[in-house]
Amino acid sequence: MGLTLSPHSAFSAINDYVVKQWNLQNGLPSQSIASIVQDDNGYIWLGTQFGLSRFDGHKFTNLTTQNTAFLQSNAVHKLLMDKRGMLWIGTRRGLHRLNPQTLEAQSFNTQGPVHDLLEDHDGGIWIASNGLYYISEAEQLLHDSENQPTLFSPSKINQIVGSVTRMALSSDGIWLVNEHHLLKIKESSSVNNNEFRLKLASKLSLPRQLAQTIIHDLSWIDGRLYLASELGAYFLDIDEVIRRYSEIGNTAVYKFLGDEDGGFWVSTSNELMYREPNGSWQSVRPTQAEQNIWFSDIFKDRENNIWLGSLNEGLWFAHSGKVERHQVGPTINQGVTAITQATDGKVWASSRLGIGVLNTLGEYQQVLAMQQLKRRQVFDLEFQGERLYLGTDKGVLLYEQGQVYTLPFIELRDNPVFSISPSNKGGLWLGTGRGLYRLDYAGLTPFAYNSFLGSQYITFVLDLPNFGFIGTNKGAYQYNERGIEKLGGHTALDVAYITSILHLDDVSTLIGSRSHGLFYQTKKGDWLQLDASNGLPYGSINSLHYDKKFEQIWVGTKKGVYRMPAAQFTQSINNLQVEQVISQFDRQLDGKASQCCSGFGHDAVMETESSIWYPSSQGVVEIPKDVQLFGADDLQPKLEALYTKERRIPSSLLKDTIVLGNGERDITIKYTAIDFYAPKSIEFRYRLSGKDKSEWRGASTGQEAIYTNLPPGEYVFELEVKRRGQDWTKARTKQVAISLPRRFDETIYFRLVITCGFIFLFYLIFWVFRAQERRKQMALENLVADRTTELRKANEKLNQVNTQLKLVSHTDELTGLRSRRFLFDQLPKDVEHYQRNAQSLQQQNKRLVLMILNVDSFSKINDTYGPIGGDSCLQQLATLLNMRTQGSDYVARWSGDEFLLLLRDFKRDEVEEYVGELCKAVADFEFNLPNGKSMKLTVSMGWSFYPLPLLGGQVIGWEASVNLADIALHQVKERGGDGAATIIFDEQLDAFEFEQSSNIESQLQTLQDSGLAEVRVWMR
Repeated sequence: MGLTLSPHSAFSAINDYVVKQWNLQNGLPSQSIASIVQDDNGYIWLGTQFGLSRFDGHKFTNLTTQNTAFLQSNAVHKLLMDKRGMLWIGTRRGLHRLNPQTLEAQSFNTQGPVHDLLEDHDGGIWIASNGLYYISEAEQLLHDSENQPTLFSPSKINQIVGSVTRMALSSDGIWLVNEHHLLKIKESSSVNNNEFRLKLASKLSLPRQLAQTIIHDLSWIDGRLYLASELGAYFLDIDEVIRRYSEIGNTAVYKFLGDEDGGFWVSTSNELMYREPNGSWQSVRPTQAEQNIWFSDIFKDRENNIWLGSLNEGLWFAHSGKVERHQVGPTINQGVTAITQATDGKVWASSRLGIGVLNTLGEYQQVLAMQQLKRRQVFDLEFQGERLYLGTDKGVLLYEQGQVYTLPFIELRDNPVFSISPSNKGGLWLGTGRGLYRLDYAGLTPFAYNSFLGSQYITFVLDLPNFGFIGTNKGAYQYNERGIEKLGGHTALDVAYITSILHLDDVSTLIGSRSHGLFYQTKKGDWLQLDASNGLPYGSINSLHYDKKFEQIWVGTKKGVYRMPAAQFTQSINNLQVEQVISQFDRQLDGKASQCCSGFGHDAVMETESSIWYPSSQGVVEIPKDVQLFGADDLQPKLEALYTKERRIPSSLLKDTIVLGNGERDITIKYTAIDFYAPKSIEFRYRLSGKDKSEWRGASTGQEAIYTNLPPGEYVFELEVKRRGQDWTKARTKQVAISLPRRFDETIYFRLVITCGFIFLFYLIFWVFRAQERRKQMALENLVADRTTELRKANEKLNQVNTQLKLVSHTDELTGLRSRRFLFDQLPKDVEHYQRNAQSLQQQNKRLVLMILNVDSFSKINDTYGPIGGDSCLQQLATLLNMRTQGSDYVARWSGDEFLLLLRDFKRDEVEEYVGELCKAVADFEFNLPNGKSMKLTVSMGWSFYPLPLLGGQVIGWEASVNLADIALHQVKERGGDGAATIIFDEQLDAFEFEQSSNIESQLQTLQDSGLAEVRVWMR
């Protein structure tokens, strides 16, 4: 959200204010702010719709009904800071009086919301609510007495009937507004300390329309009473007649402020207006028409900053700008590309409208229009006597005696000239897009070393008595009578776009670039680079300038201006000292950014006796050399409070030594340094020192120091604060002494008593224990002997049972074959046996063979002959399989009608013959059923080797071999059964290409598609 200049206002003081804004994202409790005040410590207090807030520039400390005991409502309508430093808070449900240092509060019942608060000349407090209330200064003093503090409550003024909405203090009384009248009251006489009588000095009926609308503010400014309402602004004339204040207009008005300098501020529904003493009205208004910003309160603090509380857009802070902008052309937004100073001291400026001059009064006068310049863009201006040379995008123009001439050299035709600078041998150097030339009375001469330049695009020329510098769009050069050399080889300077060069004798040579930051040369001749990582502000550098008086280097960039002490460049820089003069984040009160700077080469900066001048997109910027930067004043560190688990110690008590209680070993110290201009540039560090100095802890954020479980002793908490870039030796310090007494349990006497007690107790326990142990020893030895005998017998029985259980678990109950559990227990052992003898077995071409056998159409047998018939067939098949295997092999029941055969140390070339014989033996076998009948069965088999016949196949587990056998079995099943199958792999296939995983079928399919594997099936 920005603000823009009103059409009827001039380019003057109101836009010299720079504005900041805070809202919910910055920690503000509410976007709606009703009242603003400042306490004696410099904190800004805000009354919002969601509580009370204290602001130090860094953070908002919010007090609400949830975290305080005194607030009865979060809706704060009015704040008042009295002359004794106490904060009065008017809310929707009553009145509160708060000590800003201790945060101790007292609440008062006003039987309704508080609309306004006022302190009279005698220190009495007036409260506008459902009626008028008063608290005398004598009552406040009596309450604050340290000897006999007393409670007090507001006295209701019964002479005033109805709700009072607004009040204003005049020189001889108090003006107030109730439902239908404008009243002026005076205290005529005092009877006792707390009793007084009021005199009604004036009673005026409000105009009909005014009585029916809301009165937002009542202010006494320069001897006149002003009323702010939804219908506009009104004032009370000398005849006590309420008249419309037509200078403001008919829009709604919310707040008046008369400052100490005689300025008059007015907040309306769509404008913020300001008038200097005897001046004309100026105003700023919202830039976005769909959003209306109005300020419910305007406050000027002790440093003459303006605080604006908005009802919908949070908190605004406006402070006087540090620059002066000179308008070039008919509009304020006119951009300037080059500036220079003539021999008579006048400032000449180039813009898109042409060439003009600023006189000593800062008034702009057009000299040359763009038609006279032949629509050329001007890059550089240079006076030689009364002649003005103009470097343009198409050569050089000469302005002399009111006429414009084009230099008739063919080398300059359609050649952009970026730099014009004086030559020590007379004449001018012309830096162009096609090389460097020297112009004198003899004509135009090319630079002797043009052919040695890596780029002919000349951006800057600095000619000194014995040597000179040249900047191009690809690096910088130094030349003299003996030759030329490129600077900064093997660094970023070698390819940088050079914009400015500054040479300081006995200090350094500095080179500014467009995209690579700032370069400087050490006394050893090394070129070092500074950029954002070293603390250099962001932005392309346009110009470098040295201020001899203050020994400062001024740097103009696309995003602002900063200055640096020149002395730091005499050596390598570890902690860059830089002061931001104009930041890219600065905003004028009219909403426009403080855009700076523009221009090329020499005319991107200009110096007068007291100021530095820069061209910008909003006219010419003039900055005083001795400008006092905001936040440059000495920072004052503050200790806000010390917290323990039991209490809060306010800042007012953090002056002498703080003696904590025995149980207060965990402490939190909150600190700050109030600054509303540049809080992000502040750096803190702190330490808590005991007998020895502890190390400093850096803390740029957080603003609190936390210590836990501190041992007893004497401590000193030290806090230091400084600006970023400054040395810690210049930091401001704040400290407080803290004493932690020893508890009795931490004294040597307590430890001695405890030690003696433990020794006696230990001896007593040991004596009793030893006597009991002697009595139990004999009984225990007898008991152990009996139990040992029983345990031995029980273990023998348990071993017998375990042996039987293991035998049962490893045997299939139906077939008497090995079970699946036996297979998982035994297979790893067989694999380990094979691996131990792998070399000899492989030489004999032997492998482990894993074969899965499945009965074809077994479900039909169960369906036809019942489960008993099926079980009988499985038992006979198990007997047959056992008969067909050797003694070292074994058969296991794999699942219902599946069997797994493990053939150990089996030759590879004999497997196919064995499989064929086994299939035939099963097919020829006569299976006898319990009912006396017999039948024939066939089986499907799938088999695989372990290890797999792959390169490095031993790295693949036996589980993969079982899976491959099962896959081969299913290939036989898909072909109708009564056969066998296995999977053959390419001999050159690497085992690492055949990854073992649960998705082995998809990997096998990939190998088949690649021709690296095939399924070989034999059907009987």
